[in-house]
Amino acid sequence: MNDYKEYGKWTLHHTWVILVSYSISMVVLLIIHGFFGFSMAEDGTYLSNAVMHIGSGFVLALGTGTLQRELLRKHIQMSFFWVVSLIIGFVVAELVAGIVLWKLEIFRGLINIFNTDVHYPESLIFALAGLIAGIIQFRLLKPYYKKRIFWILSSTIGWSLLILTTYLSPFAIPLGAFLYGAITGIVLYRILKSKTINENVT
Repeated sequence: MNDYKEYGKWTLHHTWVILVSYSISMVVLLIIHGFFGFSMAEDGTYLSNAVMHIGSGFVLALGTGTLQRELLRKHIQMSFFWVVSLIIGFVVAELVAGIVLWKLEIFRGLINIFNTDVHYPESLIFALAGLIAGIIQFRLLKPYYKKRIFWILSSTIGWSLLILTTYLSPFAIPLGAFLYGAITGIVLYRILKSKTINENVT
């Protein structure tokens, strides 16, 4: 029963972390778009599209990584590189997306969940960010936990589902945030508990 309570706590924590960070990142995206002199109704340029999504991804990663780290630090020592890892994941993913879309002559903003009914391209970008971050963060967990490999999978799947749920509606982000929170929160809790179990055995 105690495990289920912890599942709920970790899920809710990671859910509100995503909701807050994602909301702020959307504001940053619009600010950068406006900084380039474009209104919400204008597509902008390839450069402005790339910069605004890299900027919003940076803020999303910074907020999410920082709040995740604060929770982790209640259980283990965790360096600020946990946050940097997530930032690297999103910056690299958006850079790759920007280059690919530029070659395909597609504006990044046009595959934003609010501008199209086809959401899997953006979910792939988020999945790539989660995969890159998960691989780096896996190294930070390596000295401690045997089940740390599951973090790579949960990070990738969680970020992807955050966007895929918007197939229901562009405003289904709270549901996506909940799924992200459940997947990553529960996995992190189980990883941490695996250390306690291993210590008790030894």
